[in-house]
Amino acid sequence: MMTKKWRRRWEAFGGNIFFLVGPPIVLLLKLIPLSGVYLLGRGLAWIVNIFPGRRKKIALANLHLVFGKRKSEKEFEAIYRECLTRTVTSFVEAMKFCMLRPAQAQGLIEIEGKEHLDAAMKSGNGIIIAGVHLGNFTLIPAKLARDGYPTAVIIKTPRNKYITRLYYRMTDMVGAGFINGGERRLAAQQSLRQLRKGGIVYIVMDQNPPYPDIMVDFFGYPVPSFKGPVVLALRTGATILPAFIVYENGWRHKLVIERPFPLETTEDQEQAIAHNLSRLMKLIEGYIERYPEQWWWWHRRWKRHIDYKKL
Repeated sequence: MMTKKWRRRWEAFGGNIFFLVGPPIVLLLKLIPLSGVYLLGRGLAWIVNIFPGRRKKIALANLHLVFGKRKSEKEFEAIYRECLTRTVTSFVEAMKFCMLRPAQAQGLIEIEGKEHLDAAMKSGNGIIIAGVHLGNFTLIPAKLARDGYPTAVIIKTPRNKYITRLYYRMTDMVGAGFINGGERRLAAQQSLRQLRKGGIVYIVMDQNPPYPDIMVDFFGYPVPSFKGPVVLALRTGATILPAFIVYENGWRHKLVIERPFPLETTEDQEQAIAHNLSRLMKLIEGYIERYPEQWWWWHRRWKRHIDYKKL
């Protein structure tokens, strides 16, 4: 078993490798057509699959926990392989999407429920897009920003400096704002400012927060969850719109914007936050159940229920 110290060293080594191979990949993406991106993504996923490491063990352990005997070992392996391919391809696809001219990018993502977005924009109280690591979720803020919606995305700055610079370049290309989720207080201030201007804040909310937070049931197991979307909505009156992007018919995208999520209030604010987060998680579970091969199974989401250190 690799210790945390050696994992950090291995990640640093991988970061240095990415610093070398990243620029040629970016140049290649500028030159090849969009169809070539999917071939490149599959090729990179095949290489990654040769050295699966702990992430495959984590993914399979999570799949077993969630689905139990409802799926076979063969199905678990198939879900993992497809998830890996989609994830790697999504990364290069997102970079290519940001490089495309607006006319080229216009028809790549079908939007279902756009009327919910437009109606919420008219209220002027701001919108919180509650997202999840499903499909090519990074395309949601890119698409909204490109379509003229004032959008800022909350994400923790990666440790790899090259990836961080690359992400800043990508958000700049499409006109999206960037809020560093790693700085909790500053992120809250910037989010409030964005919402009070009537803008959109995009939050991916299916990971473990790096600090103690509210416990919420997720696939039958209590896990710590980000309470930010509900807290921000209660403070500002902003509308919460759950949004999910999925691959359909090969590599086509469908962005589903759900109806405004109604918050249920009680006298006990903490209880109200936990209750509304539980309702949001149930909605998220439904999409993961429907598209299991498109969700990021390698998060250590169930640390209190799986001893990941022993995998």
